[in-house]
Amino acid sequence: LVILEGLRSLPNLKLKSQPSEMSLITNYLDYIMKGLFHEPDKHRVEWPNTGLKESRARKLEGRARQPDFIVSAIHQLETSGTLFVGEVTSPAEKGNVYKNCNDLIRIGVFMKECIDSAIDKGSDIKLLGFQCIEYTIDFYAMELSAPGLYFMYHIGQASIPTSVKTMTHLIDDIEIFLTVRDIL
Repeated sequence: LVILEGLRSLPNLKLKSQPSEMSLITNYLDYIMKGLFHEPDKHRVEWPNTGLKESRARKLEGRARQPDFIVSAIHQLETSGTLFVGEVTSPAEKGNVYKNCNDLIRIGVFMKECIDSAIDKGSDIKLLGFQCIEYTIDFYAMELSAPGLYFMYHIGQASIPTSVKTMTHLIDDIEIFLTVRDIL
């Protein structure tokens, strides 16, 4: 279904104009993330405009407490915790090393806070995260190895198609997406 949705929604050739962050999300990333990770009775994919309820970083204000992407677990017909967070950077910002490094740190902080929140509720989970810069996604996982020792590691990197002509990128990288989905 993801491939069919890409064929339906992508232009035949890559557009010359660079999409904004929101355009990158809605036109290139959303159909992939929803198609692979949204399960109506188990997981909910969201592109929120609010802070994480698990966020304990009191020093962070406003946008710094808001990930671009989350997948929440559904338990007893309610979202019960965040399992996956992500940050997106538009092609125009791909060279902004400070922003991109800061986003990766934020992903790690969000993941740690979600693990801590799950532990407070009696769960032991592994958190997933991604950073999409331009048309490349890096996937990460974090787990609590010992009290106070969080281990974040890189799962893999995938390219998102920019046009129907580049849909083979999705097929070439499908193993990475499926590995991430299996961890979720």
